Amino acid sequence: MGLKTKLLVFAAILAVLGTIVLYVLEFQWFQNYFRAKRLVMGALAAGLVSGLTIGFLFRKKADEQVEKMQLWAACITLPLLLMPLLASLTNRLFAQQPKPTPVEFWEEKAFTMNRYGQLKGQRPDTSGYYIFVVKEGEMVRLESDEPVFLTAQKGDTVLLPVRKGLFGVAFVDW
Repeated sequence: MGLKTKLLVFAAILAVLGTIVLYVLEFQWFQNYFRAKRLVMGALAAGLVSGLTIGFLFRKKADEQVEKMQLWAACITLPLLLMPLLASLTNRLFAQQPKPTPVEFWEEKAFTMNRYGQLKGQRPDTSGYYIFVVKEGEMVRLESDEPVFLTAQKGDTVLLPVRKGLFGVAFVDW
């Protein structure tokens, strides 16, 4: 294996690991989107269209049937995997300044996550807080590392720091 091939393999491994790391870091933001499904579905549609376009442009490069199937699979799969990440990053990084937005407070609950279980008699550590609010008649679950509304009661109006993203999908910026 030549030096050029080794460098390409190393770059591909770094790209895959980098994508995984970026997805893991971006998942915490998905918890605080108001319409995450809309963003993801739009990104998947854009990924499918771009993958089909790329496949159509490169279809002459493959001669045998197996090569054509590999080309089409790569051209469709890679954009489908990457577009939700790119859409979320772009939406969030090019967002407007936070605006205090009134919502109806419903509940704030502590949650624990422990991958390895719990020893008998051990008190569980709080991992974060789920905050349930009603925005425009729809119940929304948000996530925070710390309690946010300590004195709020069910039905109170509270203000959330909401940022509207580049694609119009709003999210809470704690």
